Amino acid sequence: MQDQKDSPFNGRFIVAMLVFALFYFGWNQYLQKKYPGYGQKPAATQEALPTTAATPTADKPAQATTVDTPAPSADAKTVAKPEEKVFAFTGENISFNLSSRGMGVRNVDIKNYKDKNGETIKIGVSDSVGLFELKLADGSDVYFDVQEIEKGKYKGVYSDASIKIERELEFIEKNNSFKAATKLVSLNEKTAPSVKFYIPEKTMDNHSTSWLFPSYEHQDFYVAHENTHTTLNFSSAKNDTSGDAKGVNLLAIGSQYFAAAIVDQSDTIPEAKMSSSFDKKTALAELIYRVNDGVKDVTLNQTYFAGGKAIDTMTSIHPELAQVINFGWMSFIAKPLLYTMKWFFSQIPNWGIAIILLTLLVRLFVLPFNLMSYKSMKAMQKIQPLMTAVREKYKDDPVRMNQEVMNLMKENKANPFGGCLPMLLQIPIFFALYRVIGSSIELYGSPFMFWIQDLSAHDKFFVLPILMGVTMFVQQKLTPTQMDPMQAKILMYMPLIFTVFMINLPSGLTLYMFVSALFGVIQQYAMMKTNKAA
Repeated sequence: MQDQKDSPFNGRFIVAMLVFALFYFGWNQYLQKKYPGYGQKPAATQEALPTTAATPTADKPAQATTVDTPAPSADAKTVAKPEEKVFAFTGENISFNLSSRGMGVRNVDIKNYKDKNGETIKIGVSDSVGLFELKLADGSDVYFDVQEIEKGKYKGVYSDASIKIERELEFIEKNNSFKAATKLVSLNEKTAPSVKFYIPEKTMDNHSTSWLFPSYEHQDFYVAHENTHTTLNFSSAKNDTSGDAKGVNLLAIGSQYFAAAIVDQSDTIPEAKMSSSFDKKTALAELIYRVNDGVKDVTLNQTYFAGGKAIDTMTSIHPELAQVINFGWMSFIAKPLLYTMKWFFSQIPNWGIAIILLTLLVRLFVLPFNLMSYKSMKAMQKIQPLMTAVREKYKDDPVRMNQEVMNLMKENKANPFGGCLPMLLQIPIFFALYRVIGSSIELYGSPFMFWIQDLSAHDKFFVLPILMGVTMFVQQKLTPTQMDPMQAKILMYMPLIFTVFMINLPSGLTLYMFVSALFGVIQQYAMMKTNKAA
């Protein structure tokens, strides 16, 4: 029987509370980083992003449409006639329009994916500027004389009295990428012109920013620069956001599943500017190339991407492009888990089954530690009466009491912290799986069975969260503990907290949690049965 004079805050309870506190603190730090301005009131908006006339679409491939564009203001530099031609491209999985204005890409539809409303995924949405559009550094439009050499391959030339710009774009349909080369030539004694390229996007509506009901939906700027990288969220910000970086080699705007990106492969190193308008729900990333004085001839080589963030596809385009898939601080765990899950899918083509098999593999990995934990807790239960007697005997000599208690635990191979080890091991795995399952385009729109028809969406009937909570509760009831009744009641709220927490998260992640808890119940029951037989 437990000594009622013992402090209710024994070692195992304190460690459990510390682990929960660290989890809670880490989660809130993650939210603060992921959602800048989280919990703050909206501030005054910054200057609106530049706007120009929108580009109409063209219905027929390889047919240019001429669009009259309003003449620029008197104080703007006129670089070409205000005439815009549009070339339409339609492929099996993507369609877009290429404009002669900056050779920007408009109306990008990723046709093999649907959003939550059943509409095709659109990337680079903007009423002001085209995706990958080129402008002069002062913001002046450049109207190219564009020719479609063959389907998906374009060449444009612009020239005036002082400069000449040649631009080539080749679309590679198998991986939704462009190979781009831009040549800047000065036709007089001046330096070649500085230019900028754009990645625009509309801000999605964020369904929830509550820590208790988190939503995985987000949009971020991502920039790799000077041997580091920066992620800046704008979709959940409460005000305008802005940022800049120098020495840039990769710039992207993306959600958890889709992205548009520019990979620089030039000798001229660019800089980046990123900004979003809270009121207008727009975001704009600019990649700026500033040409050094005296340089009259510059060639800029780039790779563009617009599509789903599949790690194999992005790696095949350019190794650095896969960095856009942000697995967080547990990427060294997340990537092996992702490839393991993909291997399971290659054997059994159902992503729900792949998640279950991955869960079982993870549980088998920590099984030896769970067995050690169970033995340690049973040993602690066995020596509890002896520990109570030692504390009573040496209650006036705390040093001697601690020595005797430690000797008692050592002789019986009991460790008061042994029960926390499996929990500590599973926390980083949980965060890694959270990233993998919440960011894998492979799960986007993928059905499991019955009512789960999209593993990237939450369970609309909340069956999996409830099953997970009930299973976690049963697992806690079966787990041996030395806690007093009050401590046990406090921890019994944990399944309820996790149930509420998982309501809005992807059903694939909830499936992992449920199967993991179910495995724990079966494991605990088997160990109890084995212990009774012994």
